[in-house]
Amino acid sequence: MLQIRALNVDLQKKANEELNEVPKRIPDELNTLKTWIEQQSHIRANTDDQFLIAFLRGCKYSLEKAKTKIDIYYTLKSKFPSMFGVTDVDNKRLREIFRMGTFVYLPIPLHDNGPRILLFRNGLASAEKYNVEDVWAVFHVLQDILMLEDDYAVVNGLVMVGDFKEYTLAHVLQNTPILIKKWITYNHEAIPLRVKSTHIAFAPKIFDTLYNIGKPMLPLKQQRRLFSHNNKLESLTQHVPLKYLPIEYGGENGSIGEIIEEWDKKLDQYRDYFRRSREWGIDEKLRISKIKDYDNMFGIEGSFKKLEVD
Repeated sequence: MLQIRALNVDLQKKANEELNEVPKRIPDELNTLKTWIEQQSHIRANTDDQFLIAFLRGCKYSLEKAKTKIDIYYTLKSKFPSMFGVTDVDNKRLREIFRMGTFVYLPIPLHDNGPRILLFRNGLASAEKYNVEDVWAVFHVLQDILMLEDDYAVVNGLVMVGDFKEYTLAHVLQNTPILIKKWITYNHEAIPLRVKSTHIAFAPKIFDTLYNIGKPMLPLKQQRRLFSHNNKLESLTQHVPLKYLPIEYGGENGSIGEIIEEWDKKLDQYRDYFRRSREWGIDEKLRISKIKDYDNMFGIEGSFKKLEVD
């Protein structure tokens, strides 16, 4: 029996029209995907229906694209576990960064039934105490939960709002070009959540260095969906109306403190799921099919320390 949540009427209409979903075909398409996974000796994957349908929807029901995305998803988790493959959500540093409100998924989607809104504030985590991989690890844990339980995010995608007013030169220097490339590759080649737009707000001048290095690495479609608002709330709210921002920003979309509390409990609820994820991954020795050489693709780690930053 199919183990997925029923979509509400509005989301089902969107899934049918925009994602090529045909509800009566879902059981067969999920079975095809499960059979393919079973035939891949190098992949150990979650085969729960709710997990797999996120990939089908994220790939607009192209089975070949879904297969590729699942392979890359587990490949990068296996190769770079500290950034993408956290299995212990009780890790002290992870919870500390999370409880700062570094990444906050707002309760009401854009326009009430549109994309899920993510507020991210990377500068809140001290660059002296936490490295950038610690911070992005939190993002990817929450992202895995979102894939499993947020139909608005899976069907309608994400709108990301970055508040960078706490960002410092120390934060910029942590973000090596290789780390940026890893993050972009994972989020655009492995994750089935579609980013509809990204908004950079309240950023200090020092952030321009990171923006100018990271933007050309994005897929062209995402470059067109990236907006910088030059510290102007009025510019941001033309894209994300004020009422859809949190109370702390003058909006009506939840209190950051209460959202953190709710998601803190959610992390507890997913404790066993992340422990179970230790069973999933890639054994490259058993791989037959070819895939990108991610080891060489990301080269040797460096930093921005030799760059001149205005």
